[in-house]
Amino acid sequence: MSKIDDLKKKLQRARDELKVQVELGAMEARDEWEKLEREWDHFEAKAGLEKSAENVSAAVQALGDELHAGYQRLKNALKS
Repeated sequence: MSKIDDLKKKLQRARDELKVQVELGAMEARDEWEKLEREWDHFEAKAGLEKSAENVSAAVQALGDELHAGYQRLKNALKS
């Protein structure tokens, strides 16, 4: 399994957990969630390309890292 596949599984798990929390959360969290969902769609599209083009891997990794950081910010905000 590639690093991108591992990252995708990790992000999917975090995404699923946060989705439930956001549905119960404040409007600010919903706005952040919608932004992250657009980034998720972009990530998934690029992750699919990674399997056929190695040069996309670094960009996908960076986008995945950005999503991970965004999920963490949202998780921290929901705890407040």
